[in-house]
Amino acid sequence: MSRSNVSLPLRGGLLCVLIATNLLWAVTAYGHGGGGPDEDKATVRAVLDPLPPELLSLRVQLRKTLAPQLLVSNPTDRPLTIKDETGRSFLRIGPDNTEGDLGAAAFHRTNTLMAPGAIPADASVEARWAVVEATPNWGWFDLRLRTDPVEVPHQVVDAGKPATVGHWSVAVQLGETDSLISGHFEYVPPANGIVEAAVVDVGALKGQALVRAMPGSARPGLFLSYRGDAPLTLLGEQGEPFLRFSQQGVEANRHSRTWARAAPSGAPSFVERKDGADTRWATISAGRSYGWIEPRAAFAGKVDDPARPAVVKRWQIPIRLGDTSSRIEGRSHWIPVKPVASR
Repeated sequence: MSRSNVSLPLRGGLLCVLIATNLLWAVTAYGHGGGGPDEDKATVRAVLDPLPPELLSLRVQLRKTLAPQLLVSNPTDRPLTIKDETGRSFLRIGPDNTEGDLGAAAFHRTNTLMAPGAIPADASVEARWAVVEATPNWGWFDLRLRTDPVEVPHQVVDAGKPATVGHWSVAVQLGETDSLISGHFEYVPPANGIVEAAVVDVGALKGQALVRAMPGSARPGLFLSYRGDAPLTLLGEQGEPFLRFSQQGVEANRHSRTWARAAPSGAPSFVERKDGADTRWATISAGRSYGWIEPRAAFAGKVDDPARPAVVKRWQIPIRLGDTSSRIEGRSHWIPVKPVASR
């Protein structure tokens, strides 16, 4: 399977330190002087390049949370071995589960958000392999993707345009075949605007639900609080059941491709449909409210005039309210941001 925009939620208890709320996973990983979630500042980000032919059967994603994370799902019948900078193996993903070498410093260094120096790179001891996840899925904070040490030439900064400023790679072995998961570091100049979503019509949900766009994130998010009696199902981008709200709480369809893109770290993971069933529901909230990153509200195109506010996208989310079909409609707006110096 080729690389796509499908998200792969993290698995494993070792990664429970990630996120306090289900929307903070959209925070960008900043480099070049540290930085922070201030979209006025220039950043360096790690970017995943297309997979080589021998790895196209894998599902690989680079997700940006508090640090760059690589996420891999291996549906093949061959183990995928991940190696550190010295060539020592520290992860084996698949075919039945995921194993970690607890004696390898790289295993522990990639499963913490502490400063990279908190666990020395030379702290490895004798190999001690153990099952760390019951499925062939894993996510880790590979230090080779850290952007902090990446230097940006002043010529690139002065040009004020996105530019490649370095490369990264992770040595892997799929079965007996050696390969690389690789990418590059991209300089992103200060933003001259942001995209904000707005809900304009809730259809049949009027009087039964509060639906709001959630501003302030790098990716548009929605929040829905349901007060009705009949089950409410939101449909995904391919018309599949996506989220279900009821008096018992909120559930996500693990077979939904939209859930695969929207699922926050630590949530029930996307599962390929193999048994012919369209749904596999998993509870994601015991309450009747939920907020999520909504890919349909995102906009990645070119703005004709970045200096002027504009509607750049109109979107809708089909819903089923009991036996009634309806939809949530919205717009995404381009909001110019003045440079700091001109304020």
